[in-house]
Amino acid sequence: MNLPEEFTAYTRSLIGDERYQRLVEGLAAEPPVSIRLNLFKADSDTVEIPLADEPVPWCKGGYYLKQRPEFTFDPLFHAGLYYVQEASSMFLHHVLRQTVDRPVVMLDLCAAPGGKSTVARAALPEGSVLFSNEPMRQRAQILNENILKFGHPDVVATNNYARDYRRTGLLFDVVLADVPCSGEGMFRKDEGAIAEWSPQNVDRCRRLQREIVADIWPQLRPGGILIYSTCTFNAHENEENAAWIARELGAEFIEIDTPEEWNITGPLVGKDPVYRFLPGYSRGEGLFMAVLRKAGDSPLEGGKNKQGLKMLNILSHGIKPDETKGKNLIPDISKALSIQADKEAYPHVEVSWEQAISYLRHEAVSLPADTPRGVVLLTYQGQPIGFEKNIGNRANNLYPQEWRIKSTHVPEKPEILIMKQKPNTQ
Repeated sequence: MNLPEEFTAYTRSLIGDERYQRLVEGLAAEPPVSIRLNLFKADSDTVEIPLADEPVPWCKGGYYLKQRPEFTFDPLFHAGLYYVQEASSMFLHHVLRQTVDRPVVMLDLCAAPGGKSTVARAALPEGSVLFSNEPMRQRAQILNENILKFGHPDVVATNNYARDYRRTGLLFDVVLADVPCSGEGMFRKDEGAIAEWSPQNVDRCRRLQREIVADIWPQLRPGGILIYSTCTFNAHENEENAAWIARELGAEFIEIDTPEEWNITGPLVGKDPVYRFLPGYSRGEGLFMAVLRKAGDSPLEGGKNKQGLKMLNILSHGIKPDETKGKNLIPDISKALSIQADKEAYPHVEVSWEQAISYLRHEAVSLPADTPRGVVLLTYQGQPIGFEKNIGNRANNLYPQEWRIKSTHVPEKPEILIMKQKPNTQ
């Protein structure tokens, strides 16, 4: 790995020779592979994970895998039973479990592709509502797809900037600002991140990060929690920015209990409690996280301004309504994937792996001769994957065109999750 000279010089001076050598060795090693079960759809009692190595210790439902399978060709991945996520990012689960003990309204401000949002909703107490936002339109579509596959009704996916939220008057009890950064923590997974790195880009990111937090700060209620995170190593975007938030905006740091065996590194600059994951030390990619409580106090009142919701570009909030086509009502994919949907509203057709992959490629899948006419719900290992409309001599594929598997490659069947329960068909 050919690291930029200026990165090497700065990082070595920041973390010391010994730690830097371990970091370089970690960056040269094969990245660990990990998944996180969607605990609203699957858990260790209902699924087997043949490739599981060991649990991710800071996240319930997180597992390291022995190798990287072809996730694209697993229908249960598309059904939202699990999410492919690097383990360091799952630390958010541990943070929320320590800091939130009653229902809240939370905002994930820079949420695409959706990993931390789904971690957050799984960790929050029942009755909480999560706003999952991404300002960039194309990335917001990817976020929305993953939120709909996750299937929880109390997640609102939006495509807005922080300043848009400021205009709404909405208040939040928790804000996650996983801000755009120079991406040093992604060096071993993304060679493009190395090519794009420069001291000038670090400085641009540092300033942008402060602007983003300052823009959303008025929407965090007094006494509310800000979780600030990046996937970079330098102190300019990390410790220095976290200290700036505390000093200039008015907040105090919250200390999170972390067992020593997790090998999470503390502050490299100053003494404020912060949490760093460094390749070569912790089993995951580079991550920095600081947890701060805004000065003051107020009753829980996040999201009370319903009028403000009309000012947001809402992509989804739970199950979308049916679409009228001529005299027919066509159900949205969210109706198949939501944990709240009435799955018995449609006849079920259990499909094989080969049929499921064809369906997910947006190809027509032949249905049994005795299949009722109209909309049917396709299931794989008993889990809903989407709808087809049976019109007798053929069936129309109702899977979203923009979600389809684009690869024509046909691999061996991946064994990532295996349902323990027999398929529920009718």
